[in-house]
Amino acid sequence: MSDEQKRPRADAKPMGIALYHDMRVEEDFTKCATRLFAVLKEAAATNPSAPRYLYLDIQGHRNAAGGYDADALEIVRDFLLGFLGPYLTEINTPLYHVRNPGPQRQDIPDVLNVRDPDREHSYDHRELRVRNRDESPDGRRSRPPVRAIADYLGLDEPICLICWQAPVERAHVVPESLGGSNDVRNFALLCPRHHREAPDVADAEAFWSWVDYACERDGHMKWEGIDPETLTQAEGVGLQLETREPVRKSLRHFDRVRDELVRHYGWCPEDFAGGYHWGALMEEFHTVMDSATSTHFNVAKKASTEAWAFEVARKRLGDGLPEHKAGSDRSAVPSRPSVELAERTVRRSPDSVGAQGLVDAARRVDIAVEAAALVRDLIDSAGVSSAEDVLRGLKEEVADRTAQFDRLNDELMGLATCRYCGQAIARIGDSAWRHSAAAPMSRGCRAASFDRDGTWDDSLDRAWKASPPRTYR
Repeated sequence: MSDEQKRPRADAKPMGIALYHDMRVEEDFTKCATRLFAVLKEAAATNPSAPRYLYLDIQGHRNAAGGYDADALEIVRDFLLGFLGPYLTEINTPLYHVRNPGPQRQDIPDVLNVRDPDREHSYDHRELRVRNRDESPDGRRSRPPVRAIADYLGLDEPICLICWQAPVERAHVVPESLGGSNDVRNFALLCPRHHREAPDVADAEAFWSWVDYACERDGHMKWEGIDPETLTQAEGVGLQLETREPVRKSLRHFDRVRDELVRHYGWCPEDFAGGYHWGALMEEFHTVMDSATSTHFNVAKKASTEAWAFEVARKRLGDGLPEHKAGSDRSAVPSRPSVELAERTVRRSPDSVGAQGLVDAARRVDIAVEAAALVRDLIDSAGVSSAEDVLRGLKEEVADRTAQFDRLNDELMGLATCRYCGQAIARIGDSAWRHSAAAPMSRGCRAASFDRDGTWDDSLDRAWKASPPRTYR
């Protein structure tokens, strides 16, 4: 063959690029759309002029009628056709095969922004209602066979969704104790280890999000037991396989919760800083734990469950507390933990007149302190000597109102030692006793033990509530 024959023709079309994505059951719309967009961007960067052919498979994501659920339909009908279609030459999905009638566009946006203004895909963290993926369960009383669950999940064999190992266990997505059903769509197949680690929560999408996170965290486990020759062949065709287990330190329970909050939910150091809101966060955490989580298979402590509860508690707290403006100086207003306890007592017991009086007194103190700080700033900046008299009067007002607050605090705040766990407890007026006046937390002794050092005291019964020693006449 001559050199002329070997040389490619000037009008020869570039070879196409096949893009493949499997929308697994743990992917919601946002995750799937983000990953499809990333695959498209990578292909365009590798060979911009080559025709791009997208192939999409879908596992799970079925509704009661056997069709695709809302997330899968939105991907197939709206996202692919309405957004990605112009940047592809051809799209192949389980529902259709379509070819771009025009030329493939190259002006792909730099960033994909997925917005959900109606929050329809968000968990209702205010009401803590159960959110099942199966809106119309089939009502069966017994669990479906393992083979039926594997078929729904798109698995050829019953293996763990995360590590691809066997044997497997049938894991409820939403536990029955929280309102989950025995519908096949409310089950996953997990190995015993990952079943023990999976969250027991009222939000099905949170469960699947954790499965997706665990697939990336434990990706190395998928290749355990595979012969080296097969691994070499896979790497030879361009697959990047992570076969080494990442080095991890042995963590205490709360450290595992912290690690999951950082890696899965994106918490930053400021979220763990505590400060004025930490006591409130812990109380919301226990509210979520009591209402929207479950103990499954006698596993009392799960880092995944508690991390989810902390994340939901943070959202609940964010809805209820105003954000401080950046740069604002809060040092002039002293933190009064007993005021926080009083405010929460008022919300729980609106008829508690004594607690309301304590709150009003504390607010008057805070107003006076802020006024004093304002005048002090005026003197420092403008040097107004006449303002010193105003400042002196405000200081006297602060002292009077602080004394009034302390007097009411002594009269209304009851302090004692819990007869069950021996820890300090407090109450205002006739309200319920609570552990720790410094940070109003759960009424339960066992829950309060977690607040102190980050671990449960398993010797304390869950039914024990804050209660002072018995008195006898």
